[in-house]
Amino acid sequence: MKRFAGVLLGACCLFMVAAGARSTRAQASAPQAGQPEPSTRKAQPSSPPARYTLTPERRAQAIAYSRSLYILYFVGTLFSVSIYVFLWWAGIAARFRDWARRGSQRHFIQCLIFVPLFVVAATLLNLPLDFYSGYILEHRFGLSTMGLAAWFGDWGKSLGIGAALSVIVVWIFYWVVRRSPRRWWFYFWLTSIPLVLAYILIEPYVIDPLYYKFTPLEQTQPALVERIEDMMKHAGITVPPARIFEMNASSRTKAVDAYVTGLGASKRVVVWDTTLKTMGPDELLLVLGHETGHYVLHHIPKEFALDEGVALLFFFLGFIAANRLVGKVGPHSGIEGSGDIASLPLMLVVLTFMVFLSAPLVNGISRHYEHQADQFGLEVAYGIVANPNAAEVESLQILGNEDLADPDPNPFIKFWLYTHPPLDDRIRFAATYHPWSEGKPLEILPTRP
Repeated sequence: MKRFAGVLLGACCLFMVAAGARSTRAQASAPQAGQPEPSTRKAQPSSPPARYTLTPERRAQAIAYSRSLYILYFVGTLFSVSIYVFLWWAGIAARFRDWARRGSQRHFIQCLIFVPLFVVAATLLNLPLDFYSGYILEHRFGLSTMGLAAWFGDWGKSLGIGAALSVIVVWIFYWVVRRSPRRWWFYFWLTSIPLVLAYILIEPYVIDPLYYKFTPLEQTQPALVERIEDMMKHAGITVPPARIFEMNASSRTKAVDAYVTGLGASKRVVVWDTTLKTMGPDELLLVLGHETGHYVLHHIPKEFALDEGVALLFFFLGFIAANRLVGKVGPHSGIEGSGDIASLPLMLVVLTFMVFLSAPLVNGISRHYEHQADQFGLEVAYGIVANPNAAEVESLQILGNEDLADPDPNPFIKFWLYTHPPLDDRIRFAATYHPWSEGKPLEILPTRP
């Protein structure tokens, strides 16, 4: 369900970046006021293990699980394309369009009839793959805590959300196509910007609470929040405690994680309760240092701007491909042109391939910013955590062990799919980055007067 809903929502922006926080590297800075000068801390920190290590049994599980996910990604892409081709070839989309036309002559009402029918049909066809990847596989590897009823409950919510959002996106898309057949790729790209920004803004308030409960971290972990505040003040940075939340991820998974989401008033740092249960205070500070780095350095808008630039290129390529595809096969299947909503499955075929082909670019941008967030976390914890390198290594080790992260991903898989650097690379960096012990200035934190 999430794959299909994501593709339809991606129709408003080609590939929507809903939450990951990223940044551009800041200029190298001098030691922060209030921190010990590097000259007073010359001693090399005790060296933590510089490799991602797992027990033989856990390593085998991590490799098997990761390879299953890789296969599902590529199979899922082809399966989605096959579903769209089937809905076009079997005349189902054209039949839905005819029903919509009989219901009303107004374009919006037609979309209100056509789109939910189309979304339900595509989602039901994709259900076997969704069920395998989201329920069977997660239970097979001991990661899911959801029962069958709860899983189908979430599936139903996603179906409803996907249908509602898709009505708006498809309505706007075909309105733009009909108004400007030659330049819709550009005008729809412009339209996608406020649409996606609005989604990012409301997601923490409207979408996420449908699945999880969010509690201010200061209510559940007041001592940890005090240390976070100390860590931020230490670097001359402010992240309001009211913007840091605990999420009850354990209601659905045993995996650990944290993230930053939202824009403006909705921007927040979220840490999973599973992470709070499996990590010690120092490790949690490094995790939150990473996430607050995304927050402080405004990574969401920065990555959004970069990805929109990539989107513009792929919208143009998609425009060329979509016109050729619809022009070639449309007349033989009852599709009246690119402005006909019955062309939606063909548009989604093109969109799916464009999203697929753009993945290395988008994920490469993401990996760069995630590396910067790792660096920020180490720098902001310096002087607060006794050994930030060891704490960061341990937090990444726990993350990998609990989430069954691939210990040795293929370079092609890393290039195509990874939004973060491979865990072994992150651990190597975490173990060896300590400019304060070498008399060097910090590189990311802003200079304080």
